[in-house]
Amino acid sequence: MKKKLIIITLIAVLAVLSIATIAAVAKTDLARFEIINKTDQPVAISLTSGDTFYYLTVAADSTKVFTVERLVYNQTIWSCGLSDSGSLDLETYMKLTFTPCNREAPNKGERGMEKVHIDDAPYGVANRFEYAND
Repeated sequence: MKKKLIIITLIAVLAVLSIATIAAVAKTDLARFEIINKTDQPVAISLTSGDTFYYLTVAADSTKVFTVERLVYNQTIWSCGLSDSGSLDLETYMKLTFTPCNREAPNKGERGMEKVHIDDAPYGVANRFEYAND
């Protein structure tokens, strides 16, 4: 009976260690980037960092989730018939919400969940466009 208990305990310990090892190795160099478009027009964002380039688009009134390299990017956004540039830290998860074109910009959003209103970008009081994921 003791032999069976020891074998079961060893198997359980090996299973836990294997799962922990796989989880540590599985850490990726990619980050989740979600864009929520609440405007009545498509929005687009270009991201550049060295040789890395992304051009992402989201249709009006829709949401898309992208997987991008964990980097700090130079960005240009196009929304509501306007464009603006800044920097975007995508070293961690980020969710951007593009607010309706014909309204005042709401609060800036929670950490990692920024609201973009192009009229106030990049340095408007109601919006933080140079993201720091603080």
